[in-house]
Amino acid sequence: MKKIFQILPLTFVLAACSSTFGSAAKDALTYEAAVSQPAKAILGKKMIVGGPVIAYQYSPSQTQIEIASAPLNEESAPAKIANNKDRAIVIVNGYIPPEELDNVRFSAIGRITDVAQIERYGKSTVIMITADDYRIWRTSQPMFGPSSKPRYGYKYDL
Repeated sequence: MKKIFQILPLTFVLAACSSTFGSAAKDALTYEAAVSQPAKAILGKKMIVGGPVIAYQYSPSQTQIEIASAPLNEESAPAKIANNKDRAIVIVNGYIPPEELDNVRFSAIGRITDVAQIERYGKSTVIMITADDYRIWRTSQPMFGPSSKPRYGYKYDL
């Protein structure tokens, strides 16, 4: 019994350091790897993508989220700054309220359903995926009091 209590905290630490999407993220294509291949070759393959939410449309049965692709870290969290030319559209089955998608970063893993070339901001590729799993990443905001100084526990970014 004593040995279990020694090993249990270690397992929690190791689980917390793993990717959000687990072992499925190891086999998935990144945005950069997907655009370097022909469109017909990547249809149906698993892809992991993430970045800031640019736009969204929703219906009672699904939510369509457009993101600017950003590099992902080892936890599958997207960077705060992304290239607006590199776009992905993620289809999530189910309704996500609009207030949950304002000023957030979004990462998802799923199958590629469509690839399109657009000329909106110069030549770029838009990849559409249907999400098997997703994660919403909120940027911590400073909490201000009457003195307008950031309070303890909040990271203050300029």
